[in-house]
Amino acid sequence: MKFRRIRKSSPALDIGPLLDVVLQILIFFMLSSTFMSPKIELALPEAEVSDGPTLTDAVVVTASADGAIYVNNEGTDSEGLAEALRGALAESKENVVTFRGDERVPYKTVVSVIDASRRAGAESLDMAHDFLEPNDGP
Repeated sequence: MKFRRIRKSSPALDIGPLLDVVLQILIFFMLSSTFMSPKIELALPEAEVSDGPTLTDAVVVTASADGAIYVNNEGTDSEGLAEALRGALAESKENVVTFRGDERVPYKTVVSVIDASRRAGAESLDMAHDFLEPNDGP
């Protein structure tokens, strides 16, 4: 006597929807990571003489016109500026601080950045600016 075997279907997982979800999550994180670094709108002061761009491992302090201060794109306040600079200078190969300030930044902010740089142990302070093109006309 022959018995017929009942064939069991093997369980299958449809991975099509799973791939769709994974790709959507990947796209979401790729797009959201581009908005993570703060974009600071600055109007740098212009100078007639330029040393040219320097490609150093300097710590960059950015001050915007609205009073926000950043150390290498990390927000800080004027009280914690020296401590943030001390930590950034410890990770840097050079003890150079580059100051990028909007042309409308109060002079008090510039002096506080210079003072904090000295307290943090910076060897020198560079001031970033735009190059003013000379006029060829009369």
